[in-house]
Amino acid sequence: MSGSMPEGRFAVVRMLAQGWWLFLLRGVAGILFGLLALVAPGLGLAFVLGFLAAFLLVEGIATLLQAARGTPDPVGNRSRTWLWIDGIASTLAGVGVLVMPGVSAVLLVVMVGAWAAIVGAMRLVMAFRAGDVLMGLLGALAVFVGAWMVVAPGPGMLALVWLVGLQALVTGGLFLAIGWRLRRIAKDPHGPAP
Repeated sequence: MSGSMPEGRFAVVRMLAQGWWLFLLRGVAGILFGLLALVAPGLGLAFVLGFLAAFLLVEGIATLLQAARGTPDPVGNRSRTWLWIDGIASTLAGVGVLVMPGVSAVLLVVMVGAWAAIVGAMRLVMAFRAGDVLMGLLGALAVFVGAWMVVAPGPGMLALVWLVGLQALVTGGLFLAIGWRLRRIAKDPHGPAP
């Protein structure tokens, strides 16, 4: 029964267990960032903006390099115009976040607020059509929070950083638990070889 499902799953778990320490590392990083965001939200926001700027710059430069090399896009088109536009826009956005972090933070909160309000409005329409009160409450809450973030981006920014911090703490704790479980599997002398 070498091809049975439980053995196949265990082989995947054994493979993951070889990198158990990466899960622990990600858990510790998540918890540290979560604590930073809750204790010092300004530093947490600076970290989020720095990460966003780095991501946009890497994305933009990689897209510009792809455009310069002339490789086709995933659909197979040879035109590189959209690659150039994409790369330039991402690079400029990354530089903008670095040069104007205050404006970038407010814009980020306003964008998240607008997104929440739009999603909430769509949920309200779905709730009305389906006659679902809970979906309606969920939609109304999203519209309220989104509108609040757009109208008052300062407190919205603080709430957003705290929300990200709480999510990082929970995710970090889960990564630690997974890492410890995988460490036990990796150290188990009776388990099959990976």
